Amino acid sequence: MQTAIDLYSGCGGMSAGARAAIPDLEVKWALDIDTDATRTFRNSHPEALVDCCDVSLVSAADVIERAGIDDIDWFFAGPTCQAVSTMGVFHLDDPRNALFVHFIRLLDGFTAVGRKPRRVIMENVPGVVYGKNLVIVKELFKLFEDRGYNVFADVVNMADYGLPQLRNRFILVAMLDAIRTNFPMPTHVPDGSGKLPEYVSVREAISDLSDCETDEAAVATLEPTGTLTPFQRFVRDTAGTAPNHHAYTLSDINRKRVSKVPQGGCWKDIPPELLPDRFRRVRLTDYATLYGRLHEATPAYTISAGFGNVTSGCFTHPIHDRALTVREGARLQGFRDSFEFLGARDAQYRQVGNAVPPFFMMQLVRHLLAGAEEGVPARMTSEVMASGRKLPPMVKRYMNKKNDSERSRDGYGSGTYWPAGWGEPIPADAVAANGYRLSNATLRYRRRDEWRASRDKFTDQDLVAVYEEQQRRGIWPASVIALPLTREGDVDAIDRAIVQLLAIVGSKPGQMKLDIPVRYLRARLKLLHDQLSERRVSNLPPLAIPEDGAAVLLGSDKGTFRLARLTFEDTDMSADASLKAPHLVLHPDPLRPKRKDKAAEHHLRYR
Repeated sequence: MQTAIDLYSGCGGMSAGARAAIPDLEVKWALDIDTDATRTFRNSHPEALVDCCDVSLVSAADVIERAGIDDIDWFFAGPTCQAVSTMGVFHLDDPRNALFVHFIRLLDGFTAVGRKPRRVIMENVPGVVYGKNLVIVKELFKLFEDRGYNVFADVVNMADYGLPQLRNRFILVAMLDAIRTNFPMPTHVPDGSGKLPEYVSVREAISDLSDCETDEAAVATLEPTGTLTPFQRFVRDTAGTAPNHHAYTLSDINRKRVSKVPQGGCWKDIPPELLPDRFRRVRLTDYATLYGRLHEATPAYTISAGFGNVTSGCFTHPIHDRALTVREGARLQGFRDSFEFLGARDAQYRQVGNAVPPFFMMQLVRHLLAGAEEGVPARMTSEVMASGRKLPPMVKRYMNKKNDSERSRDGYGSGTYWPAGWGEPIPADAVAANGYRLSNATLRYRRRDEWRASRDKFTDQDLVAVYEEQQRRGIWPASVIALPLTREGDVDAIDRAIVQLLAIVGSKPGQMKLDIPVRYLRARLKLLHDQLSERRVSNLPPLAIPEDGAAVLLGSDKGTFRLARLTFEDTDMSADASLKAPHLVLHPDPLRPKRKDKAAEHHLRYR
């Protein structure tokens, strides 16, 4: 029997897919901060210990003891994607990226207690390989390689593997075994040319749900069908029933709006008198999916957490004037009908949209288990990442989009047609000169300016209070500084520990040359130092962070010069710590052997 753990599990899409590939797989532990998602996970994996809490509160040693884990064959992880999403702020130092750091911290913790995972699969959005975000991937490669793993990654379009959805996702695989660095061979192609079938369509995925009867508990009764396709055989695994077949009720105005939209169309098919005024200010090349209606003959667009809202994307049913139901979204995500989502309706939508599609995950796990030589070579390998070569375009355009609008055409770019009721089209060069807008109003770059500025200023974190409280303690250690990762109020656990460290170092003269192997720690150290400097806290130690990733200099050059290493550890060095817990630890002079004499240690202990 093989065992698995699932970090940032959500409702359990990765584990569900892995179990479909390995029927006797035992999921021993999972963690997510979403209450409803963890309820759903427990329901589908009753054998698992499921923690619903902040990851900073969990230590590997404690997990091993509570879950009774002897071996870890599979370590699944899906860190939250907002900080690197194309819909986010492209902010490398966003505190949400700390989830990557906690992932590595737990990996090290499991290894330290003799439970080193044999195989690791991480999923994230394609944005993690774009621009400056690529440094996160490079760091992950280095961290895995330093720990003895063979690692490779790519951005895959899951429609290539029979998912009825154009869902591109970054997938990283790290394995202790030396295997071929490739992904499964595609099972489908966009145009159905050659020996492979065309992409699975929306019709194939959800047509049997369109007119079925549904009871008060939102359980649909499905009519018998003829021969099933491979995808239909996978999802229709019950005796003709499917739970969660309910959708939001549209307002009258939104029902009128979507009634004007043909299959494949969007807001541009809605008469202007029905549209909100904001659509007069959008770019014609943007927002082509708002109020969009799915086309039966093609795959769906990416199913997001908000797919129950017809105003936010292409989430209108291809035939009915309503949003997709939770179950229809689950079908498009490749969940089996036997998988039930718990919680309120909005929580169910969120769980489905945030999940890793089980239908794809099943194929990936089978491929890795087989160790097949045949496959699609990964475009991101250790050699490629070390070479510094520019990556090729990681996401291919879908050229076969269908659109039944009178003003549009099929194919790529079919959403950029002239909106209904706007009069004669303006010449293309005139539209382009005006930024593809009808007016020349001053543009607001909310993602680049407002959202990022808000995060950089830590408006919700009382950093000064944390700093001054640490100063009042007035304690300076002779040796190791171990700061527990505890989240209190709105202050992030890692940020709190860093601010405490700055207060400690600033309380005495001297300078430290810090080796900080985790790039995120260096970045957060600088951002937090800048904020404390702006707020003019007392005795803030000077900070110098070279751009080349070399050691950081912290403190004044007057007094003792010390070498130190800053890292994460599971330890019991805090007061009242009966079990090993997550800490930010500063070890002096890492070149010297660690002393094993506990009585001779002089640790700094904090609550």
